[in-house]
Amino acid sequence: MPPPSRQRWLLLPALALLLALCLGFGWWQNMHGTIGGKISWEKQLWVFTALTFFYLLPGWLWRDPSQEAATRQFAGVFLAGFLLRALVELPLLVFTQVWRCWHGIAHDAVMLGMVLVALPKLLPGTGRKFAWLLILVLLCEALNAWLFGSTGSPETGIYFADDSARFALINQLTRWELIACLLGLALWLRRYLPTRRT
Repeated sequence: MPPPSRQRWLLLPALALLLALCLGFGWWQNMHGTIGGKISWEKQLWVFTALTFFYLLPGWLWRDPSQEAATRQFAGVFLAGFLLRALVELPLLVFTQVWRCWHGIAHDAVMLGMVLVALPKLLPGTGRKFAWLLILVLLCEALNAWLFGSTGSPETGIYFADDSARFALINQLTRWELIACLLGLALWLRRYLPTRRT
């Protein structure tokens, strides 16, 4: 088994695979999706961003033996919170039309509170910087849900912003969010990934 520092590089193909799956989902949704409606390219990338920060990276840090115990515990609890959300939210989205944007906003607020409580306990470095990024992404996610709730129609089974004019402001704002969050991800990866030596 390779040492943990070398295992970290496997995160890059994991991110690439997740991106490909999200773009593939966007293509399928726009061509064949019957639940959720069409989805703009901005929102396809936002799905990738949300899944990266809420599932992939917490799960990765939780399983990384090179991280301090506080970071691993924090990542595991955060991941559990979003797995619980998925177990509740996905059936509501697929099998009913009772899901509302305030459900997601309420969960985002709970998870934001958890991050803020845990933040002082994390040592400077990977864990603390990741927590700050989570705060940014959670705030963006809550804002997106609030804006969509005033524009979209989740009660009719429309869960995504498409390329139509009514979602133009949401998509424009999402572009700026993507720049901020993905730039933050790139800077975090630069610190997290080990330096290659020749």
